[in-house]
Amino acid sequence: MADEQDKSQQTEEATPKREEDARKKGQIATSKEPSTAIAFTVISLIVITGLGSWFGEQMQHMLTNYLSGAVHIKATGEGMQKLLISAVTDMAMVVLPIAVPIMLLGLLVTFMVSGPVFTFETMIPKFEKISPLKGIKRLFSTKALAEFIKSVLKLVLISVACATIVSGMFSEILHTALKDPADIAALTLFGSVKITTLVAVIFVVIALADVLYQRWEHAKSLRMSKKEQRDEHKDSEGDPQLKAKIRQIQMQQAQNRMMSDVPDADVIITNPTHISIALAYDPLSPGAPRVLAKGKGHLAAKIREIAREHHIPMRENKPLARSLFKQVKVGDEIPEVLFEAIAIILAEIFRLKQR
Repeated sequence: MADEQDKSQQTEEATPKREEDARKKGQIATSKEPSTAIAFTVISLIVITGLGSWFGEQMQHMLTNYLSGAVHIKATGEGMQKLLISAVTDMAMVVLPIAVPIMLLGLLVTFMVSGPVFTFETMIPKFEKISPLKGIKRLFSTKALAEFIKSVLKLVLISVACATIVSGMFSEILHTALKDPADIAALTLFGSVKITTLVAVIFVVIALADVLYQRWEHAKSLRMSKKEQRDEHKDSEGDPQLKAKIRQIQMQQAQNRMMSDVPDADVIITNPTHISIALAYDPLSPGAPRVLAKGKGHLAAKIREIAREHHIPMRENKPLARSLFKQVKVGDEIPEVLFEAIAIILAEIFRLKQR
């Protein structure tokens, strides 16, 4: 019941991350039908075109050779073994030049349908793969039912196709006993071409339907619930509460470092209570005065409290305090436009210190 409830809640389309994770595990929409369809299609094209005549001549020559008695057969175990080896060798010399390219083309088509997948995840032994209960569930699953229906459909369609063609050639087949081996070979080749062509068309239609079905089934299996999408978003983007806590800690650490620099200030510019800016200037250095700390509200009050503890002079200047707070970051030098106003205040502070 829990599994059914979870499936019923999986109403959302899979996210790119979920699809990528599934691909890494080897879970992809794949179909064996396109490679089979390509094989039959190529075979039918080869037989129909010029290569087919060569293939037919070779097959005809081989059948004529074995059926006419040109090959001497000894009725012994060794003789039958030699006959079998000879027949297999002759057949391989004819079939392999066509079969190997078809196999490579089938692999290429499968690769194009499924896409590149390189993973060892499917090779890792898992208990659920040998679990009888899991095996029974897979046996009666929707996917297994679809595969069974597809197999039955292929068997029925191919049987009907072969029966239709054979029935159309039935009268000629009945008279093969009275014909020469060459005529028998030609009739066999002609029937094979018709059957192969019709089967190729059937497999192409089945392959197209199966690819669409497999992709739909794969997308359905990857569907997510809204909770899964929220959890994935949290995992990828981070928990908002945790991120807020981290930002709070980082701000607190930055404020602590800033407050530790206030005792080194030469003057505090105030607004007078809302804003406090701590400035420091070293006449021996080539740079301009720098902002050591700044703050509003309770931070401003904290800066003034530290200033009073360390006997740092404070000067009220509302326009200057607002400009420094908006324009200058902590640790930066003041802009040139504020040089004159700051210079007046610092000159007064330094005169007081000299006295």
